[in-house]
This record gives sequence, structure tokens and C-alpha cells, in this order.
Amino acid sequence: MTTISPLSEDEARGLWSGDRPGRDEYFFGTVAATGTVWAWDFETGLLEIDDQDNALVPLWPHPRLAVMAAEAMGFEDAGPAVPVDVDVLLDEALERFHRERHEIAVLPTDGLFTTVLSLERFRVKVFEARLHAAGLPEPVARGRREEFYADQVRRADRRLDLAPDDRQVLVDHLRERLASAECDHRRAFPAVRNWIEDRGLSWDLLSRSSVKLLGSCDCEILDHFRRNLGQAQR
Repeated sequence: MTTISPLSEDEARGLWSGDRPGRDEYFFGTVAATGTVWAWDFETGLLEIDDQDNALVPLWPHPRLAVMAAEAMGFEDAGPAVPVDVDVLLDEALERFHRERHEIAVLPTDGLFTTVLSLERFRVKVFEARLHAAGLPEPVARGRREEFYADQVRRADRRLDLAPDDRQVLVDHLRERLASAECDHRRAFPAVRNWIEDRGLSWDLLSRSSVKLLGSCDCEILDHFRRNLGQAQR
């Protein structure tokens, strides 16, 4: 049975007119407590387009807020909001959203001033909200956090989907680059980006799914792939 958190009409209107940090706090706190998000049409996503031409998947923590958003944005065909188990969303659907280059719109109101999060950031925010709600002792919480971020790296590596031979080529490329130049420790990952684009792969897609998580610079990227050369990430 789907859990619907209590929300009076006055509370709904207050959230609607409130600031973005307040809406975000309510969203993730409620999702952590109920394990549910609400969407208009989860199969098609009923996507909205922002002013940067990004396809967004709008989600709400309560069905009343989804109805208010549909009314405000003139989506007469939105239909009733449907509940979605957040774990199904995180483990299955978001991988599809990632491949299709969608991002998550957190509790949009009239389409303005809405927090937009990547797949990775949305998963992190849900995890941190759940961890906070659990009230675990610090050593236990620290262990859970370490496990979570290790899983994030594994997911990112699977999305990169490099065959063993390609992984070896990338390691050799990074070794050569770092032998002749110091790592600049920038998030631009110039060596990795050049390698990806030279091979005709999509830098935009791969950068969002992989290198932001696998390391913070070229030398960390090298260390990750060097340690995992023998593993087929399929």
C-alpha cells in the first residue's frame, strides 16, 4: 500500500509559494520517510522542456502538489498522479533516463525556479536524506556512506561500458600523458575527454555518467582503471 504523507491545503499552498530550499527539504525528507515519489505518467515521463532545451522528468513528494503543478502549467492531459517506488526509480528507471539524457526536476511548481538534478545527484540526495532520517551512530553512518559511494563508482563504470582492450588503451594513454606533464587536478579531465572524442564517443554522455565519479583528475582516473583492468564491466 502506498504511503501518502499528511498535507493540508494550507501546507500545500505554503510549499508552492515558498522558496526552493524549503521545497527541496520537504521533497527529500518526505521521500525518505515514505519511499515514494509521484509522477503524472511514469511510462512516458510526460517530460517538460526547460529554457536550455533539456528534457526533465518532473517528480513530486505528494500527489496534491503534482496536481497543482499540472494545473499551473496547463497540462490538461496529465491524468492522475501515480506513485512510484523510489527504489525502483533509482535502480531501474533512472538508468534509462540517463541514457536518454533526461534529468530530474524536483517538485516543480509553475516550471520556474525548480531544482534540476542529474541522475547521480538525485541518487545522492535521496541517500543522504534517508541516512539523516535513520539517525544512525556516526561510525555506522560513515560505513553506510562509504558503501554507497563505492556503489556509485561501480554504476558509473558500468555505464562507461569500456571493453577490456579499450580500458587498456585508456590506461596507456593516461600513463603517457602523465609521464610528460603534471596532473592539473582539474575536473575537466583533458586527457580523458580527448581520448573519448578521438574515438568518436559521446563526451557529454560519458562525462555525466563516469568521470565525475571515478576520480577528480587524470591521475585518479588512471588509478581507477589501472586497478580494474581485468574486470569486464558489463
